[in-house]
Amino acid sequence: MFLDQELKNIQEAKNRLAICCDLRRQLVDIEVQGIYGGVRRTLSSLTLGMAVAEQIFSFLRQRKDRHQ
Repeated sequence: MFLDQELKNIQEAKNRLAICCDLRRQLVDIEVQGIYGGVRRTLSSLTLGMAVAEQIFSFLRQRKDRHQ
């Protein structure tokens, strides 16, 4: 009797631990996806910013060439 209850308690604790580990693994996946999305947004913004800067420099060079 006593050992049966102990085994049942151990199995329940094991199940709770498995659930906690699974939830933590899912949380890590979500956090990594969030970080990856932030990096992608940053790179996208930088790329867009560089494209705009290149357009501005091109416009200024053309303007300078016309005035010389």
